[in-house]
Amino acid sequence: MERYFGHALFLWMPRKLWHVRLFCPHPDCGKEELTSAGVHQRIRQVVGISSSYFMAAEYLACKSCKRKVISWSHNIVCQLDIGHRVQFPCFLTSKLACDMQVVRQMRQRGLGNSSSQLQKQMEEQHSEAWLEKQVQYLTDCKGLVRAASSGLITPVVLGDLPPLLQVPKHRWLMQVYAQDVLNRLEEVKASITSQFGRVLKMDSTKKIVRKLAGQSRATAAWATNVGNEHGQVIMSVLTASEGYGLGKMIDGIMKRYRDAGVSTPEVLYVDRDCCGATHLRNMFKGWEDMEIRLDIWHYMRRIAVGCTTDSHVLYAGFMNSLSHCIFMWDESDLQALKEAKRSELEAKLMHPTDAGVMRNITRAEMALHCKRTTRSCEDIKALVTELIRSYDGEKGCNTLGVPLINSARMAEIWSSQTKHIACIQDPPGVQLYMQTGTILKGGHSLPTYRCARGSTSLESFHLHMNRFIPGTLASDTFFQAYLVDGLARWNEDRRLAAAGKDQPHSYSGLLKYAANQLSQEVLGRTLVDYTGPRKYTGELIGVEYLYEQTGSALEDYKLVILALETEDVTVAEDEGFEEAQDFEDLTVPAFETEPPAVPSASDASSGVAFAPPVSISAPPVSISAPPVSISAPPVSISAPPVSISAPPVSISAPLVSPPAPSNSNPTSALVASPSQDDSVGPDNIEGYRAVQNLADYLVTLKDHSFALSLEESSHIITLWQALSDYDK
Repeated sequence: MERYFGHALFLWMPRKLWHVRLFCPHPDCGKEELTSAGVHQRIRQVVGISSSYFMAAEYLACKSCKRKVISWSHNIVCQLDIGHRVQFPCFLTSKLACDMQVVRQMRQRGLGNSSSQLQKQMEEQHSEAWLEKQVQYLTDCKGLVRAASSGLITPVVLGDLPPLLQVPKHRWLMQVYAQDVLNRLEEVKASITSQFGRVLKMDSTKKIVRKLAGQSRATAAWATNVGNEHGQVIMSVLTASEGYGLGKMIDGIMKRYRDAGVSTPEVLYVDRDCCGATHLRNMFKGWEDMEIRLDIWHYMRRIAVGCTTDSHVLYAGFMNSLSHCIFMWDESDLQALKEAKRSELEAKLMHPTDAGVMRNITRAEMALHCKRTTRSCEDIKALVTELIRSYDGEKGCNTLGVPLINSARMAEIWSSQTKHIACIQDPPGVQLYMQTGTILKGGHSLPTYRCARGSTSLESFHLHMNRFIPGTLASDTFFQAYLVDGLARWNEDRRLAAAGKDQPHSYSGLLKYAANQLSQEVLGRTLVDYTGPRKYTGELIGVEYLYEQTGSALEDYKLVILALETEDVTVAEDEGFEEAQDFEDLTVPAFETEPPAVPSASDASSGVAFAPPVSISAPPVSISAPPVSISAPPVSISAPPVSISAPPVSISAPLVSPPAPSNSNPTSALVASPSQDDSVGPDNIEGYRAVQNLADYLVTLKDHSFALSLEESSHIITLWQALSDYDK
């Protein structure tokens, strides 16, 4: 029966086999060399992809402290060189061991690769392998039973069949994955602090901090990430608050650049605090030459708050036209793409018009093959103003009479956002597009570009970041391990995409370094294109940064590894299956017509009115209002086709903005600063700085006596009056 149901035995005896010198791992011992003490009596079951096997190991004894240690322990395996260490086949837990093939299956975190899904696949393979052995054994026994019934042989007594060795639950798999990450933690952190960039982006998200459990639960408010032009994340921290709480992170990044001798970044894209003497500019005072720009995606979202709802039938057309008002496409790139698309359609026996060619060009194709630049401040202001007018009132109503734009709110928003038009301009002299290759389309060779503008790459990263942490909750140590491993893998994927080279796709820097070093010594050449990371800079990452703010401390990861090998530890719930979510970049419009024309100086002097077309997706039954124009400024816009029966509405009347609310105390420094309304809150409405000022002052009173002085009361009233009506 052993022939059918026996399991393989792996014998791990590094000292006996390779004659390596191993030393006592106990800290109170004098690093005495270990000697062999036979084979340990206990064996371990190792869970593999399709079956299990068993492992035995030699016993090692210390002559100094008289203690013994098994050669499979983590402290012994770490003493081996990389060539021998990679031959150890598994990770140990308190009762079982997990084969490295299973561990590698869990490293790629994402939708559809949950530990519960992997556990089900392993359970199926183990069950089928066990059933195949049962069928093979019973098939051979069938002949013996027939021979015995015929009297050819003496009756054979068949014993009970061995049971199936159960596959552990998904929580055990997550425990193994955490152990794997902790073993590579120093290497992973060094790879993160070795990233640089000339175009930086900074943005924050709240979703991932909800997964932090244990003593640190509900202590983190934001996860702030800093990325570069390649989409890599050069730093990610958890903070108790934005703004002042990011000072040490920024200091660490600037020190990293100085120590490495890397030049100052050219531009930083942010979602707030873009202009004026903001606290963000003060924190980056060491980089005075760096431009700070407002991300256009967030700028468009601010304007979109003036719409009544994003489910309105005209909302998509409005946002599409808003992008046209801000950007203009490179004419040579656009013409090359149109010719390639026309040739591609003609190859399918289609003969489209120019408008038909544009309708067949997708957003992805436009973003991949065409460069864009921002229009001038004057053009953007005029075009957006006319766009808002063309959708305001009855002209922006759907078939039920619901308007797209809340006129009063939009007027207030646009009045406050016009000063930020200069903040979204492309910085002069900064290269924002990098050619990554070429593609043959319709017989034409088209270049492919990657755009470094804005922080949309971080918005896409935020969708993936939440999947780095498996399950719904994770304790601080495991949260930290999952986060830094996910960051390192994300950065490596972005590096390979930017390089555009075919090479072995491994995330293990240690393996690639060892392979190159050995190949250089033996063959005189390197095997893979790899540059090792710099030494870890000591910057605080993830939960470490949060604990520096709150005064807590992370558990030593070496003690956690020891606990994982000897104890049963609850790690996390599993996330199961979810539907994939894609980030939609609102700054890339969907074309149905030619891009809008911008009036030139000669056209303006001649009084010619230009009407940039605005494409709106309307209901099936619709009428088009005749185009109307204005005389000053000489920029006009075609009224959108709207499903209404009202007569054409003139838009020659100027847009009247409500007067700005007067300041009750213009002498107050906290109220009168020109940059006070640069900060926006979670609802994308400006004036959030005044809310923060009031909250900060109230917090300072927590240890105050119960009675307030007259001066303190007056100051609180001043801060309250500085709030907008919405915030009050």
